[in-house]
Amino acid sequence: MKNILITGGLGFIGSYCIEKWKSIGWNITVIDNLSSNAIGEASDIASSTSVVVADIVDTDWKDLGNFDMILHLASPVGPVGVLKHSGKMARIILEDIYWAIEGAKFNNCPLIFVSTSEIYGHRDSKTYLKEEDDKVLHGDFTVRNEYAVAKLLSELVLSNTGKVDSSFKYQIIRPFNVTGARQLPDGGFVLPRFVYQALHGQDITVYYSGEQIRAFTWVRDIVDGIHLISECNIWNEQWNIGNESNESTILYLAEQVKKLTGSASTIAHIDPIDLHGPLFAEAPEKIPNSNKVKQLGWIPTKSTDEVIQEVVEYYS
Repeated sequence: MKNILITGGLGFIGSYCIEKWKSIGWNITVIDNLSSNAIGEASDIASSTSVVVADIVDTDWKDLGNFDMILHLASPVGPVGVLKHSGKMARIILEDIYWAIEGAKFNNCPLIFVSTSEIYGHRDSKTYLKEEDDKVLHGDFTVRNEYAVAKLLSELVLSNTGKVDSSFKYQIIRPFNVTGARQLPDGGFVLPRFVYQALHGQDITVYYSGEQIRAFTWVRDIVDGIHLISECNIWNEQWNIGNESNESTILYLAEQVKKLTGSASTIAHIDPIDLHGPLFAEAPEKIPNSNKVKQLGWIPTKSTDEVIQEVVEYYS
């Protein structure tokens, strides 16, 4: 039986990765510092899983056992969740990736790094982003830029490690606008935030005009893509995972949430700076071109409306 280590495994995406790798019979070890966990260590999802509650960089690889794969998810997350790490985030993300690389070498196993679509940076107009497209830093040095550049630098570190060490295998995965049940509103994730507000009779707070475009992708579709890439044996590549057919505006999302919950909440257009302070920055529009992962047979399954319905049912 094979062994996998999932860093940040009690987080939103991590909880579904536990379920996925359980379903194929792997032994699972999770390491998580509980800073942004979606499930608890005593959750049924984490049953039959070895859970280590610790910061990963404080953990010695010799104390963790041996692994056939490392899935590195641990990271600050969320447009609001990252703000408290301003000025420290680059160090957190980079120390974590060096630790994960050390572990892959210690275990002589592949490293699957879940990066972010934020690495593509700014676009003046809607663009269907391909893996090889330019990464564009634009405007002020925001906290969001610190997050994006730290993730991009982690990708560069992985790539260059692979160039000088032919035995080192990795995959870089860039998920786009992942959402679904268990995602927490705390980090600023828009769909659970809208649903929570609607169910509690609060204003559904849409930032600015709400015409910002996103392509929301169901979390299980994302995790199926991660798993497919981990098994594809085409190593040392970058992969977008996102459902471009789910392209919609934030305002549409708010309207659907209001409709599906039957809420009397008002959709209120606000300036997020008033809510979150001057460090907040709205994300540029990012729509994936997912043709590369589709060549492996990846097919997204849930529409935007179906994902909204799932989150509404979960929080109801």
